Amino acid sequence: MLIRLGHSPDPDDAFMFWGLASGEVDPRRFEFEHVLRDIQTLNEWALKGELEVTAISLAAYPMVQERYVLLPHGASMGSGYGPIVVAREELPPADLRQLEIAVPGELTTAFLVLRMCIGSFRYREVPFDAIIDEVRSGRADAGLLIDEGKVT
Repeated sequence: MLIRLGHSPDPDDAFMFWGLASGEVDPRRFEFEHVLRDIQTLNEWALKGELEVTAISLAAYPMVQERYVLLPHGASMGSGYGPIVVAREELPPADLRQLEIAVPGELTTAFLVLRMCIGSFRYREVPFDAIIDEVRSGRADAGLLIDEGKVT
């Protein structure tokens, strides 16, 4: 039986799925296919039920809880660990509402947390691995980094 495992290419997800990917865990009668995509894409696919097992953002889970159950083997969460906003210069949080912020996707937990912190703001979706370049080049005033963007 083929089970497609959706996860992002970041180190956290790679570690969670390493046992299967490396052959250290006996797959028994199952065949696993690793499908690497950014978390926003995985969130969108989860809304449609496209994969048997997938990493998703906690913010997206309520929208797919009828289709997926949470597995106990890992999560990218912790105290003092989470999304950060970056800009070319230091800004007070209140100023962020006036800027366009490059975000990794509307379904990400980082997007939800930022909206909870500063309220509504202008944003543009950008692949997580391109956000720093968008900010550095001036194409975006600020960028919202999730763990994939911070580590890669």
